[in-house]
Amino acid sequence: MGKKKNLIELSLTDFVDYVSKAGSSKLTKVRQLKERDIVYNPAHDFYKALREGITDIHKTNGKKADLTRIIDNLKDKKKLENYKLALDGYRKFWGRKNINYFDPPFKHWVIGDLDVRINPELGLEFNGEFYVIKLYFKSDKLSKDRTAQILTLMESELRNVDGVEEEVKMAILDVKNSKLYIKDDKDLPLIILLAGEAKGLQEIWKSL
Repeated sequence: MGKKKNLIELSLTDFVDYVSKAGSSKLTKVRQLKERDIVYNPAHDFYKALREGITDIHKTNGKKADLTRIIDNLKDKKKLENYKLALDGYRKFWGRKNINYFDPPFKHWVIGDLDVRINPELGLEFNGEFYVIKLYFKSDKLSKDRTAQILTLMESELRNVDGVEEEVKMAILDVKNSKLYIKDDKDLPLIILLAGEAKGLQEIWKSL
């Protein structure tokens, strides 16, 4: 079956950004999402090089010291400042762990005319445990609600992807603060709320 026409395609971050808004700010967020470029533009993806750099180092069995090369030729001062903070946090998270990489699962959460990409960047094994990890780079602290929403969608959509074993844990890494948030259970109490938010987003989108 081909892709449904007129799908509203959003990243997981886009969707959770919308869910976290209240009142008229939801309308403003949807308007921003609808008016921005439809075609993905790497120039607008602030952390693209950092995400890909970290992933590539793990894929090639690199060492923690290799993280420095990600910013070797970086000229943008704003990026350089933020990348350095993120790399400091990632080094602290890495610590003395013996890390092995595996390809993380990927899936689209399609509900009505909304298509949300559930795309964690890393699959890592360390200390005898397996983690599928979404990287969070923003300076704003991850709220409890936002963390729960992201982990709920990861658990709901990625758990049944081929190759995802029962013992794999869904997680978010707050990179700059070196904090790993793990979903310790497989309960999905928020999925009904998130489905309702998805329908609300579509209604606003179609009315604009």
